[in-house]
Formats: sequence, C-alpha cells, structure tokens
Amino acid sequence: MKKNSINMSDYCLELENKALKEMLYVDSLTGLPNMLLYTKDIVDISHPKAIVVDLDSFSDINEYYGRNIGDFVLKEVAQSIKTYANNENMKTYRMDSDEFLLLSSEVLDIEKYERVAREMVELLKTNEIAIPNLNENIVIDATIGFCLEDKDTLNKALLALDYAKKSQRDFACYIHSMGIRNSYEDRLKYTKLIKLALNNDKVIPYFQPIFDRNKKIVKYETLSRVEDKDGKVISPGFFMTTSKKVRLYSMMTKKIIDKSFSKISKTDNSISINLLARDMMDGDISTYIFEKMKKYGVSKQIIFEILEDESIENHERVENFINRAKRLGVRIAIDDFGTGYSNFSYLLSLKPDYLKIDGSIIKNIDKDKNSQAIVAAIISFAKTLHVKTIAEFVHSKEVYEKCHELGIDEFQGFYLGEPLSNLL
Repeated sequence: MKKNSINMSDYCLELENKALKEMLYVDSLTGLPNMLLYTKDIVDISHPKAIVVDLDSFSDINEYYGRNIGDFVLKEVAQSIKTYANNENMKTYRMDSDEFLLLSSEVLDIEKYERVAREMVELLKTNEIAIPNLNENIVIDATIGFCLEDKDTLNKALLALDYAKKSQRDFACYIHSMGIRNSYEDRLKYTKLIKLALNNDKVIPYFQPIFDRNKKIVKYETLSRVEDKDGKVISPGFFMTTSKKVRLYSMMTKKIIDKSFSKISKTDNSISINLLARDMMDGDISTYIFEKMKKYGVSKQIIFEILEDESIENHERVENFINRAKRLGVRIAIDDFGTGYSNFSYLLSLKPDYLKIDGSIIKNIDKDKNSQAIVAAIISFAKTLHVKTIAEFVHSKEVYEKCHELGIDEFQGFYLGEPLSNLL
C-alpha cells in the first residue's frame, strides 16, 4: 500500500510538472509553443531555417469586431498554420499577437521555402473564417519573411519581413532582399562559393520536367545549381547576381551548357536552356554554344528560352543568333511572357515556337479572374501564330486544372515534378 501511495504521489507530481511546463512554454490562447520554448529548442538545431508570418492589419479586426472575435480568428489561423507546418516538418510558435514563427532544420533549399511562403499566403487568403453568430466570413492577408542562414536566423527573418512590407511584397527572403545584407560581405561569400564550385566541378545542371496535356513529359528545363563544400545544393538566387558582378557568369554559363548538352546527347529528350540577351550578344558565349551543339549533335533537342526583357540593346545581334540557331533545328521560347514588356512586334520577329506564361500570372489563376482573362488572351494570340503555350509555376491541382481548362498546351511546376539532377 505504501508503494502504491508513493507511485500515486510521483504521478501527481509528474502531472503538476507537466501543467507548469504548459503554463511556461505554451501560448494560452492558441495552444502553440511560445517564444520561451523557441529559445530552448533553437539551441539544439545546428542549421535552423525560420519563416515569420505576420497577419496584415489584424488590429483592424479587433477594433471592428471586438477582442473576443479577434481571439477566435487568431485561434483558427493558428490551427491552419500549425496543420500546414506539420505537413512540411516544421514547428509552429506564436511570436506576438499577430505573428507566428515556423522553424525547420531541413537542408538548404530556397525553392522549397519560396513555395512554402507562397502557399502560406494563399492558404490564409483562401481560408474564409466564419464568425459564430454573425453571417460574415473574414479573410486574412499575410506578409512573410524568411531566412535560410544559420546565424541570427530569426532576426534576419524579421528584417526580411520588414523589407517585404516596405516593398509591398507577399514575402521576401533575407538573402534576396536588397539593402538588408552587407553587400561587400555577401559578394565575398558567394564569390568564394562560385570559385570553389568552378574549380571542383561542382556546377551542376538540374532538370525540371515539362508536361503535355496528357501529363506526359515532353521536355525538361535546365536549371543552374552549385554544390558547396558540405555538399549542399545551392540555387541560383544565391549566387547568380554575384557571378555577374565578379565576371564569373560566363564561366558558369559555359559549364551548364557543356554539361547539359552532354547529358541530353545520351537521350532522346529535349531540354530548354535559359539565355539572356547578353549571352546572345556576347561573341565568346554565343560561339561556345554553337561549338557545343555541333560537338554533341544536339541542336534539334535544344530549346532556347529567351527572357522577355526590355533591356535588349542590340536586336539585330539577338535576331542573328536566333536565326542561326533555328537553321540548325533549335526551337525558341519566350520566357516570362506577359510580365509587362510585351513588345509584340519584336516578339513576332523572333518567330518563337513557345510562349512561356510568367508564374506571377499563373500562380493564382484558379481564383483570379484577371489572370484568367490575361491567359485567355495570350492563348488566343498564340494560336493565331501557331505557337504553343507553357504555364510555369503550376503548384497545385487547382491551378493545373484551370490552366488545362483554359487550353494551355504544356505545364511546369512542383505539382507535376520537381527539378532533379538526372534526366528521367
């Protein structure tokens, strides 16, 4: 009996300690871990990645509907964010009255975190919260800042959040945001990364599949990556701007071209390669491209994606490059089509085979009537010219189905297939 009473005493003490810990480390309103627990958790994470979600103008909801309804909305939002974060292997904390923190320790991958940021914004926008006893629904907008660096991660994510708000963006990454970092330090860091990658053969092409209307892979887009000294794969958003500033861009471009052409020559697949106007106007790079196409015999498997860019200074040289490439069987796509420049007479002179509709138009097309109208107009224009259309940033079933319904010919995005280092 004495033994049982001791066990019961220990059990009661355990319950009491558990209750105290919940009071100490759990936010009483939302039930989420609080920032005190974050300070404990972060110690054990060697490579933290932080995403801060700020609910826009939430104080207006409290003022208009009252604190009780504001609290109800916060609890609903917290649950939505937590459910989403759990599916992404992230832990959710409540930071402030209208701010939440998502914490992860996964391998560095900016594309994943950009996807998470976009999806989080869309999740909140599309999640209409029904107010009890009121015949009203509330829609929440959010701004997001994230940081993928290991040091001072949360503060940098908050700086990115502030940058996103000031520039009126849905989200911003600390590394991408101008004016947040010390540019000289940034240049040194990524110059070193690029040089190491070039010297150690760590410049790597990745290939993202592009599908037809039957979900059959018809080609791949080539994407640049580099591996750092620890084997982490780094996306071009981190290093491409620096490569241009320190005059290593052409070396990087040549590496990607050589490796891509070599890989595609061993298959019957087609690949698209992004080219800037500077690539086509640069005698060294343009000559290199034609030499490699001849060496590997891949010209009929190549599609050059030309950025729809008003900074093209020498149209004649660009057109000469494209005409020469087309005589060899190369196909041409206009990338990021519909983003504002749209010099149609110039585009017509290029006689493209594809118009690749910009992701900013596609990403909300399942809900945005304006995007649907723009895409319908582009499709009509393309059909008149017998040009195929490609939708990029197809990130969900709903977006894919709407693009398919509108009559787009081909599709690219994480919903259908992620970039891989090997061709399937």
